[in-house]
Amino acid sequence: MPALNLLDLDINKLFEEHTIKEIEEIQKKIQYESDRKKVELRTLVGERYRDLIQAADTIADMKRTSEDVITRIIDMEDTCRTLQQKYLIGFKMDSVESTSERESWEISDSVVMQIKILMDIPEQIWSAIDARDFLLATQLYMLAQHVNYSLTFEIGNNELTNKYPIIAKQWGAISQFKNVILNGCIDLLQSLDLSAESAANSLASLVLLDGASSSALIEKLISMRSKAIETIIKDESHHSVRNRIKLCVKLLTQTIILIRTCFIKANNKEGGLVMQYINSVTDLDAAFMFAQLDLDKDLVNKYLPTITKNHKPFTRGEIEDFSITTLHENLKTWLSWVKTFTTVEVSKLLNLVTSVRGIFNIREEALALEFPDNWNTTWEELSLPVTNFWAQFFQPLLTERAKGIMNTKWTEALANLKTSIKDLLGRIIHEKYDFPEHDLRWFVWKDSPNDIPQKLSKNGAPDSKRSLLMKTKGYSPNVVRLCDDFDKDLFNLLLDLEQYLYETDRTSIKDDLLSMNISLVSNKFADRSVLQEELQRISTAKIEELTSFVRQECLLDKPKFGRRDTNAIFIGRFLQALCTLCPNLNKCFTFSKVAGLSITNVKWQSICDILKEQSIVAWSSWADSYKIKICEHRDNLLKKEPVDGLRVHSIISEWEKVTIEEEAEEGKRMKSEIFVPYQPSVPLQKYLAAVSKDLNSVIPHTIPKKVLTDIVDAMVTGLFDYYGEMSKNSDLRQKQAFQVFFDLKYISLLMVPRENKILIENSVEVSDHVLSKIDPFDLDVFYPFIQTNVKRSVQRTLLIFGSLVPHSEQLHSILGARMEYSSEGGKSVTEPAGVLAVCTGAPWFPSLAVTAPARNLPLAPVTIPDKNQIRDCNWYIRLI
Repeated sequence: MPALNLLDLDINKLFEEHTIKEIEEIQKKIQYESDRKKVELRTLVGERYRDLIQAADTIADMKRTSEDVITRIIDMEDTCRTLQQKYLIGFKMDSVESTSERESWEISDSVVMQIKILMDIPEQIWSAIDARDFLLATQLYMLAQHVNYSLTFEIGNNELTNKYPIIAKQWGAISQFKNVILNGCIDLLQSLDLSAESAANSLASLVLLDGASSSALIEKLISMRSKAIETIIKDESHHSVRNRIKLCVKLLTQTIILIRTCFIKANNKEGGLVMQYINSVTDLDAAFMFAQLDLDKDLVNKYLPTITKNHKPFTRGEIEDFSITTLHENLKTWLSWVKTFTTVEVSKLLNLVTSVRGIFNIREEALALEFPDNWNTTWEELSLPVTNFWAQFFQPLLTERAKGIMNTKWTEALANLKTSIKDLLGRIIHEKYDFPEHDLRWFVWKDSPNDIPQKLSKNGAPDSKRSLLMKTKGYSPNVVRLCDDFDKDLFNLLLDLEQYLYETDRTSIKDDLLSMNISLVSNKFADRSVLQEELQRISTAKIEELTSFVRQECLLDKPKFGRRDTNAIFIGRFLQALCTLCPNLNKCFTFSKVAGLSITNVKWQSICDILKEQSIVAWSSWADSYKIKICEHRDNLLKKEPVDGLRVHSIISEWEKVTIEEEAEEGKRMKSEIFVPYQPSVPLQKYLAAVSKDLNSVIPHTIPKKVLTDIVDAMVTGLFDYYGEMSKNSDLRQKQAFQVFFDLKYISLLMVPRENKILIENSVEVSDHVLSKIDPFDLDVFYPFIQTNVKRSVQRTLLIFGSLVPHSEQLHSILGARMEYSSEGGKSVTEPAGVLAVCTGAPWFPSLAVTAPARNLPLAPVTIPDKNQIRDCNWYIRLI
């Protein structure tokens, strides 16, 4: 494509009509043309400037030629004058006019010399500006100004304009340098890398060029450094957040050093660099500066007027001393601005950081900056208290941002947990779901190779990896997976936070705690306790939010997802598991430098109590719905038919035949056989078996004792009500009453602890009604056997209905030690042959008791009670 057409390109058509490679070629051509134009422009300027120099040299040659011509003309005039005086009488030449003409020629020499100076100065000024020596540029500008004034004074403004227009044109070009120098000083004062010498150079230039006062200089320096800080923080640049904050801290520290060096003390001299620079140039005269322009000294001394050479153009009078009060006011105002600026703008910048590790990197970069050796001395010379910009302005912002990140991470972890709970509860209610939560028998009673680790002595494995332990606690794989995911989210938070708070790798508990060294450079860990307390506060609030979520959305009568009873079982187990399967949740409240170091923390204990309480609430919600099912079992298995229509064998199980001896009136001993209730009635056993089966599906030993006790109390209350109604039935016969009495005693012994006064009183009351249906004499005969059989029956069925026993320790103490079986030789077998070793060093457990069939007991002598004994029978029963 021709180069001339590059300027007429249409961007839209260019992308429509050309391919990417063609567009890249066009771009290269445009770049090539741009570079070529730059070279041509640079060459053109250089040639024009060279032509200007050549023109000046030509003017000098013309001057010399014109001087020669004038000299010859003057000689010719003298010759003509002499001839005229000799031959032409009356003609006289005016000598005054000749003198005046000669002086005008001398003025012309001076003008040409000063024009030459004005032509040379711009190049020198540009060189000084390029070298960022604005003080020298200011001196050259003021020298050119002095030469221009000298020409105006010497020749006159009107004549100068008419005869020498080049002077006005050249001064017009030089006068533009004032703004260039001022802008250059401002830009230099706003630069990121500013040395004290450069700052003093620029400030001294402002004094000479603009007549700035000392207080104005301080305000100017502070203002420019503030703009430099704003540029770093506000403007979009390639710098990362870490580098921006580092540069900001560096600039703040540098500003104090600049103020001290420029205005207070520098090079062990009072007054600062600005005053030293100004004093170094105020006594210089113009002749010294002319010598710096590479001019011929002889020509300068010969042709320049004395007033032009000896004048001191840089004298501006002594710069007034600033008051320390003004300095303090300016610095306090600036520090207030720094606080406001960092609070607003740096906080916005820190919002871009999304991890505590990023905050850690920012802190490390900033603290890597070294404080000047004379930092404290600088503040003493400023008569102000020492200010640590990082500690006072930036560290609190990083602390607040770390708090925000912790809160965000916790919120994300909790949101993920809520979502997982919702999804899981929505899945497990389906009947075809393979892993139900309301019936964990598929998990607890299924052997797995992972149940027992290969090395039994291996320690340190997390609880969630020990399958057998999870089965004993009733934590299903769904619960374990949910806790693991939640724990991983908290681990990522704590991993970053640990590096920020301790800056060390995780240390083993086996290490010597006294040998650990935690560095405290510039109070970098000053916010440790604050962040730890904030982590505990956030964690507490989020746990409360979790418990509120499960109460308001999972445990309602009609929850938004899932089913109430299933939700309650799962939530109850999950809240129990959080305390043990989420070690990082524990660390949120017991966070310390040493990994594995257990610290007792009241807040963690309170959180465990809250989770335990909410778990009991969830289980209680399930228990409330399960009590309805218990009533259904009672109605279906116990209340099928009215008492008056029941056949005896429907409620009475096999009774035990007992032979007793008694002494008759004639002294003879008589033998008689009686049948005594031997076990609970069949409907009662079916009822207890049905309830036990339901409880076994949810692993009853994992149900909180309070909830299980509540369920058992509801069962016992319902049974007492049932038997109470039966005892009031007039059709209840004595044999039925004996079985009912046996059932009542069985229920009271198996399921009612002695501290439950209400149920005990209820049991006594119902038993009294039943005993009213029994002949007292028969009761006195049957009662000892019933009492013994009740205990034996409880002992036999304890393994079957053990989940319904809320007071197992108490019951064992009542039943006493287990009977010892005798071998054929009559010796007691104290150690059965069948034993089971669970693991090395564990105690040996005896083999399980097997229910033995009913057998005839040896004859037991029974003494016929007298009337007093019969009369006190009821009181005895109540006492038992």
